Amino acid sequence: MRAVFITASLGFGGAERHSITLTNRLAERGHECHAVYVKDDPGQLERLRGAASVRCLHANRYLDAGAVKALGLFFRQVRPSVVVAANPYSMLYAFLAMRRSGVRAPLAVTFHTTLLLGAKEWLQMLYYRPLFWAADCLVFVCEAQSRYWLPRKVAARSNLVIHNGVDPEYWRPASAEAAARMRSLLGYAAADYVIGICAALRPEKNHVQLVDAVAALRARGIPARALVIGDGPMRPAIEARARGLGVHDEVRITGFQQDVRPYLAAC
Repeated sequence: MRAVFITASLGFGGAERHSITLTNRLAERGHECHAVYVKDDPGQLERLRGAASVRCLHANRYLDAGAVKALGLFFRQVRPSVVVAANPYSMLYAFLAMRRSGVRAPLAVTFHTTLLLGAKEWLQMLYYRPLFWAADCLVFVCEAQSRYWLPRKVAARSNLVIHNGVDPEYWRPASAEAAARMRSLLGYAAADYVIGICAALRPEKNHVQLVDAVAALRARGIPARALVIGDGPMRPAIEARARGLGVHDEVRITGFQQDVRPYLAAC
């Protein structure tokens, strides 16, 4: 199989990580996999180990005609047997580039969003929805998401639910000693109940609820602490909530790391 995986960027996000992992695993099985990202954010680029090629379209605006043209030329060159787009924005570029190039291949879309946050995103969904209808396969990441979107006419010719999974071996500490050393470096005691989360600090991730949980656990005498790996617009609100509940010192926020495993190994 010759597959092209398209993401909005290679920044730190679940959809991007999902596509990178699929690319690597399929390449390990002998498939020819190519990775394309629309916007120039190569945050997770070094995680792409198995791709036959990696290409950035360097889009400078939401819909960049030059980027669509470049992707169409790439499709003509590669002649993919399948195109996999992560989320609607990547689907838009894949759809337009395939139309422009005349390349025919099944288009699959992995969709990682349930609730839209504002009028702008709902407006975008009005013109994304016909593109979903034209896609050959739409993959939801949980049953609840499928139940939410299908009645709202967000569907492809074929619709599947493939649950997002976690590879426990990837996150397992190298040893108990290594985990203890990382906990010590981060200032955690052996008895601390450390809850870790790695996600952009955006409203839909609901980090504020985690702060509430830490405060509730500590009120019950449980030495809970939170390790928040990420950054984003909700950081001031999260820090304010932690101060208001008296757990500011128990909620540590650190920016995204190239490899978060040592941090989460401490949890």
